[in-house]
Amino acid sequence: MGFFKLAGRVAVIGSLVSIMGASTVFAAAFGVVSGNNVNIRSQASSTASVIGSANVGTEFNVLGKEGDWYNVMYNGTSGYVSSQYLTVNKVEATVVGNGVNIRSAASTESNVVSTANSGQAVTVTAQNDEWYKLSDNSFISKQYVEGSLIELVTNMENTTVQASATKEETLMQNTYGIVLATSGLNLRSSASTNGDIIDVLPYGEVVDVYSYSKSWVKVKTADGQEGYLSADYCSVRTGEKPSRSLSSSKGEQVVSYAKQFMGTPYVWGGTNLNRGVDCSGFVYSVYKNFGITLNRTSASMASNGVVVSKSQLIPGDLVFFDTTGVNNGGISHVGIYIGNGQYIHASSGKEYCVTISDLNNSYGLSTYVTARRVIR
Repeated sequence: MGFFKLAGRVAVIGSLVSIMGASTVFAAAFGVVSGNNVNIRSQASSTASVIGSANVGTEFNVLGKEGDWYNVMYNGTSGYVSSQYLTVNKVEATVVGNGVNIRSAASTESNVVSTANSGQAVTVTAQNDEWYKLSDNSFISKQYVEGSLIELVTNMENTTVQASATKEETLMQNTYGIVLATSGLNLRSSASTNGDIIDVLPYGEVVDVYSYSKSWVKVKTADGQEGYLSADYCSVRTGEKPSRSLSSSKGEQVVSYAKQFMGTPYVWGGTNLNRGVDCSGFVYSVYKNFGITLNRTSASMASNGVVVSKSQLIPGDLVFFDTTGVNNGGISHVGIYIGNGQYIHASSGKEYCVTISDLNNSYGLSTYVTARRVIR
């Protein structure tokens, strides 16, 4: 068995984003502030305590409306802004029906610019009695669109209110996400469990956020991939984005610890970091010091963690090799990547001890098979 225990349910942003089953509808609303020094209050009342303030152009994730107050996400908690000073300018919604016409103007006499099918996500930016305006300035009949907060979007005559993020592809300022799934999290092409899997992001990966709801987070990864993550296992946070992932910083701690045992003799079957280790015994014992239990052999160890491409290696990742001379994908050796194209391992070659080798020399290139990220 792998070392990962079944992950407990993750509460995203406190009690506001509760654990829910998978949903096929991505519904999120965003509003923009239209005044300066606008108070954000703890309750939907002008007598409630002030928990912060915002200026013109500040965008908030809107959670709902209570009377004349919008319930917004503020610094990871619930706050309230008077509807006098906030306009809902963007709501994620879903098309209902197949072959639905999308038109160039809010009229059945206008040109059809495209069609949409049931389940397709659209971004609504304004409305009138019969039509929704979309983010690309096209229009769709209201009878073919649904969304839990869509009724909050501004009327078309009010769309001149200054907005900082009216385009769908604008990243949220001072907002980022962190992957909390210890076994990796699927990045999908759409906000649905039926969406294609673009990539599997490892624990601790830091991503930029476009928008989010109780079920899905639309993100952009460090290497430019865009897609959707389950909100159950992606924590959306505000503030300055970390410069590196959680797994990266802990990986460097692992590397620092492993380097203490440079020169420990190679002993087949050994797990004593001071007296003798084999390749998997070395990796197993190093990670055990950090509370991470791996499978014991190099071949079985490859089933721990999540797959990492060679171009995305960070310190602490496990690198696997086929040292049989044929490299048919079998695994017979393992080491720990330390950065700068190098790895530390217990070598049974001429060094016959724990040593550092080049991943990109001729031997490394000819024997390398795959890599895994195991840090939780």
